[in-house]
Amino acid sequence: MKKKTIVSVVALIMTITLVCVALAGCNKTYKRDALANSPGSDAAVSGNGGMAVKVGDYLYFINGYAGQDAANEFGEVVKGAIMRVKFTADGNPDPSTAETVVPKNVYNTSANSSLVIRNGYIYFTTPSDKSDSDGNAKTSEMVLMRSTLDGSKTETIAEFSDYTPSYRVSANYIVYVNSASELHLIDLKSKKFTDTLVDEKVSSFTVPDYTDDYNSMEDVVFYLKSADSAYATHNIVYVYKAGGSPKAVIDGLGSYPAETLPHAGGYKLTLLDVTFEGEGLRLQYTKTDSGSNTKSTGVYSYLFDATLAFNAAAEVRYTTGTTYTSLWYLDSENILAVDSDSIDFIFKKGDSWEIRRNLVEVSSVSILNASMTASESADVVTLRIDYINSSKVYRISLVLDKNDTENLDYDSVELLFDSKYATDWLSLDLVGNTVYFFNSDVLNNIYFVNLDEVNPRNANSRIAKRLGVFSAEDVIDMLESAETEE
Repeated sequence: MKKKTIVSVVALIMTITLVCVALAGCNKTYKRDALANSPGSDAAVSGNGGMAVKVGDYLYFINGYAGQDAANEFGEVVKGAIMRVKFTADGNPDPSTAETVVPKNVYNTSANSSLVIRNGYIYFTTPSDKSDSDGNAKTSEMVLMRSTLDGSKTETIAEFSDYTPSYRVSANYIVYVNSASELHLIDLKSKKFTDTLVDEKVSSFTVPDYTDDYNSMEDVVFYLKSADSAYATHNIVYVYKAGGSPKAVIDGLGSYPAETLPHAGGYKLTLLDVTFEGEGLRLQYTKTDSGSNTKSTGVYSYLFDATLAFNAAAEVRYTTGTTYTSLWYLDSENILAVDSDSIDFIFKKGDSWEIRRNLVEVSSVSILNASMTASESADVVTLRIDYINSSKVYRISLVLDKNDTENLDYDSVELLFDSKYATDWLSLDLVGNTVYFFNSDVLNNIYFVNLDEVNPRNANSRIAKRLGVFSAEDVIDMLESAETEE
């Protein structure tokens, strides 16, 4: 599972506006010979939202991080291009089968904007290949594009004056928020990719992670807006399903019975994430109030069904006085919660929720992957957590008894990954149980480590393997570097 971060969009950052969208000049197409044996539009897809995506029998990936100002002439790009490989019999990507799909420099600055493959198209962003009146490349401008899986047709969807827009691709639409705090919809079914302004004054928004299977609510986004009154201390959560109309679903003042409010000013909400749960979407958020004791401070969630209606009585409160930066749902009643210096365990016991603190206690920790298995007793669970700390990946396994608040049965912590990787844009990308990354030790070319093949007692098993193709420039740089070292 790939976890995203919520994008905050503040209008005061810049007043940059959309340069060109859905105009005749924006639909320039780039054509080349189709690659043979390409997956069909119905091929199984996994790993959307990173630098590598598995599609049928192929792995599509970004061939290294070239940066904003790298060469970007269509047909000539190697580093930063979209390539694909087949898999070996043991399930690893086979670099010897690499072939170029889209010879454009794929680039962005936001980890939320990366490769997405839907309905037979690859969606990506690239620096503009246009020039200003002085002949200087306009690489500070972003172009949103898509290509067929066989690479035969690449076309421009929209052009922007910077890289701040964050977007979500669904089967028929793209929803995005730009630096002017505007929510927009691009209709992928229209010939000229019609762009429509949906709402304004959006302070932050969140979308569900991409899933391997189609979900009828994949094109739903939640976002925050301030209340209309300048004196209000509450805010409002809105929901928008692509093609419909936005609506307020959680009013921090009006959605709750007045007698239940701890303060007359209502609640201030902060969005954490939204995840698929069955046929619904579970929105996670923190909530507080303006009272002297801020009695409402905590982490909450609400499960929305297809009606996208909110009922305060069904709101779930996980914590009192404690907040977290992210949640990882093991299932609907067991959650890993991450704060600045630990991973905690929140679990339902009876009708209440309890916290088991400090399963992992390190600073700047994030979860790469996690799983849970239950024993014969539902109160005893085994957790396996792969987490990132100090640019390394560790695995910890532990047995936890929900009735025992004192003891944990830990296995030793295992080091799974310690290669150096670039964080200028995308950091670590997990597809299946293989980690892909831009190797900062090798000029930010793309490498991989299959975590299933790592033996924690053997450092050599952690050595990363090259996936992509070196550009001629990188080969020269490496040769020159080797000569200097001698």
